[in-house]
Amino acid sequence: MDLGAYFRDLKVNEAALMASHRGKDGHVENVVHVTSLFHRERNSTPGTTIGATIANAARVITDGTHREATPDEIAAFRAHQQDELERSTVAEQLKKKQYIVVVDQKDSAESAVFRTKQQQKEQQQPATSAK
Repeated sequence: MDLGAYFRDLKVNEAALMASHRGKDGHVENVVHVTSLFHRERNSTPGTTIGATIANAARVITDGTHREATPDEIAAFRAHQQDELERSTVAEQLKKKQYIVVVDQKDSAESAVFRTKQQQKEQQQPATSAK
């Protein structure tokens, strides 16, 4: 492998990505979406879309393991990310769910007085039946 040719290709790919991801105002986007290709030596799974920096995207494109993602693949990736965010948010909220029992103070006070009177009657009944 000629390292000089590899790094020239890397610089060309990086410059091409910077040019294609430059906005109307001249600002370069930070994320480039790439989709994996089947690579026999690395046993990679084809069709997985990820977001990468321009430098990393240029590297994996130069390595031949990925290609730039299509707009449909990017839309599917973002929809999947949104679904996963919602799913994990719901799971986290369910994990933190707390239950609160509201008791009327009057009812609870009356219940306490009633229980105290019940206990007093029970204590007096065995004493009267023993006589």
